[in-house]
Amino acid sequence: MQAKYKNWILLLVVSFIWGSPYILREIALKSFTHSQVAAFQVFLSFILFLPLIFKNFKKLNKDNIGPLLLSGIAGNIGPSFFFAKAQTLINSSLAGMLNAMLPGITLVLAILFFKGKSNRNTLIGIGLGLIGSCMIALMGDSFGSTQFMGVFYVFMAILSVAISINIVSFALPKLNGIEIASLAFLFVGPIAGIFLLTTDLQSVIQTDNFTKSASMLALLAVLTFFGVIFYNQLIKRSSHIFAASIAYLIPIVALFWGITIGGDQITISQILAICLILVGVNLTHR
Repeated sequence: MQAKYKNWILLLVVSFIWGSPYILREIALKSFTHSQVAAFQVFLSFILFLPLIFKNFKKLNKDNIGPLLLSGIAGNIGPSFFFAKAQTLINSSLAGMLNAMLPGITLVLAILFFKGKSNRNTLIGIGLGLIGSCMIALMGDSFGSTQFMGVFYVFMAILSVAISINIVSFALPKLNGIEIASLAFLFVGPIAGIFLLTTDLQSVIQTDNFTKSASMLALLAVLTFFGVIFYNQLIKRSSHIFAASIAYLIPIVALFWGITIGGDQITISQILAICLILVGVNLTHR
């Protein structure tokens, strides 16, 4: 029981961490392009991970290089790019709320490729979460009607995260969460840094919102650093389905920041959809 409570506390902490970057990206995009936002998120996180990379470098071997590379691409580069691109089309609240699709996609991948198992309650819970997500997606956002491509890019980001979750859960059994997180950034961090050198940073510095946007990017990197460590730890402590359930709580955090900072409006229908998602969370873990 004690381990169960610790897992739930870790789940809430990770959900808060991963629910906050949406509003930070929205502010950063006022000065930076979506590609620059994604690259800075990965590269600055890589800088923070350097001490841990040096510490855990000896754990790198021919058996885990491939899974770590895939984990870094799918778990860091993929979602950073796709979420940033999506938020040029839809607002932060909608992007965060659509994350409730993650457990369903994670489960499908686990069953298809990693021989994962499920039960009736899990399937019903995930189904309710997906229904709630669809309700939210069809309600529109503060820009007006929901833009299909924005939702599509969120889906691609979630698919990337789902792939990474399954890799961490099934393909890297001998490494703990911190080791996986740091060694994955060893591969993708330098790639992001090299990409940034090819972009036009001079014009970005001259924008009116540069200082504020840059501060949001720095905070985004810090959240990514702690979020990746805690999230991988959560996967190792519990299961891939339980860990993916952060997607049910992320919408609430994203919506909170969207209302308080971004000025987004919440409707009764959105509240009902979020309640449906939370019912799904409860069923998933019975």
